[in-house]
Amino acid sequence: MPPMHATAPLLPEDLVFSQSSLQAFADCPRRFWLTYVQQLPWPAIEISPVQEHEYLMRLGEAFHRAVQRAEIGIDPDLIAPRLQDPVDQWFRDYRAYRPADLPREFTAVETLLAIPLRAAESGPTYRLAAKFDLLAIAPQTRAVIVDWKTTQRRTDPATLRRRLQSQVYPYLLVEASAAMPWGPLAPEQVEMRYWFTAAPDQPVHIGYNAQLHAANHATLQRLLAQILAGQGEEDFPKVPDTEANRQRLCAYCAYRSRCDRGDQPGSMDMLSDPDDLLRDPATAPEFSLDELAELAF
Repeated sequence: MPPMHATAPLLPEDLVFSQSSLQAFADCPRRFWLTYVQQLPWPAIEISPVQEHEYLMRLGEAFHRAVQRAEIGIDPDLIAPRLQDPVDQWFRDYRAYRPADLPREFTAVETLLAIPLRAAESGPTYRLAAKFDLLAIAPQTRAVIVDWKTTQRRTDPATLRRRLQSQVYPYLLVEASAAMPWGPLAPEQVEMRYWFTAAPDQPVHIGYNAQLHAANHATLQRLLAQILAGQGEEDFPKVPDTEANRQRLCAYCAYRSRCDRGDQPGSMDMLSDPDDLLRDPATAPEFSLDELAELAF
């Protein structure tokens, strides 16, 4: 590993870390370098057939909008008639299988939270942010993070637990809670729950505790330290060139031909979760400029 530096002048000054950018680095440091440091546009298709993928993404956005409206108090009977197949069935399943045990004292949809992120006490400070589909909270007592998934099949729970989303979201919520009117929250009071349109009666529950919180803190510090240590492209190596990596990662990466990892996009049928696809932060940012301007810590 290259020597540590106090600053990382190659990183954009306005870079806000997220589970997506950190997952990109954990999966393939070169992908992080090209996307977030160089911000290199690369007009490669990530998945095929692209039209069907874009159609499914639009369906997912429509479902999320319907759920958001229901969660803020709009009568679901007014929402349902406007929905088309299969979103209308997904919404019926949501109404039938929405977790009944969610706290009712405080609920928020599409909530953006941010906290400071440092590799060391004396190092530079960045922001770690996440947007939560649904937060259901009993102040200072219990909080459930719900993430709605419109994937074609239910993701394996072990895979979900390994993903940085399952580490970043509860960690960020606990750390941000002290400054919120419904906080503070202890790690043991937080749970993450994935709800799937493909399996509405089989949500994935991921508990949380102080030991996991400490481990997640160490993981985030380690990832940031590794990123800050890199001063050039050679410090951000490609993921090892194995058949498994080519199928799981490279095939769905816009930079695969640049890295000599093939020129054909990955098959949509083989993609376990659209969240595995990395957004282009220039054309599909995770957070809007207005939202970023309001993030404080």
